[in-house]
Amino acid sequence: MRALIAVLVLIAPARLAGQAELPHIVKEGLEALGAGNCERALTLWTNSWSNTEKAQLAATCPTIKQYGSPHGYDIVRVVDVSAHLRRVYAVLLYDASPVYFLVIVYQPTGPDWKIGAVNWNTDPDQVIPAEVLPPQRAKP
Repeated sequence: MRALIAVLVLIAPARLAGQAELPHIVKEGLEALGAGNCERALTLWTNSWSNTEKAQLAATCPTIKQYGSPHGYDIVRVVDVSAHLRRVYAVLLYDASPVYFLVIVYQPTGPDWKIGAVNWNTDPDQVIPAEVLPPQRAKP
């Protein structure tokens, strides 16, 4: 019985941290961002997007870099919307401020996942819903 409890204690934190498996494309992009390579992350994430969509998101890299050096990332939650659609909420750890990310990832066919949308902001209330993270500023 003690062995079972010890195993559950060791497994539970890893499961709670993500709630669902993090698709490789999301992890690779977050690792690039956490290493200070915004362009690499966005190139990876937007490879199936139109040139206009790619350019719009790529234009945000200078803004992200103004927050200083990155020091990795934390996964806030991975939400399974359906069998082929997930929302990944993450926070990137920059010198000046945390930057909150939402990455919508979907699996249209086969084993490969694609990024459907990316949203980021330094205000968590603009990115992460109250059901996932209590609001930073309560609304009247």
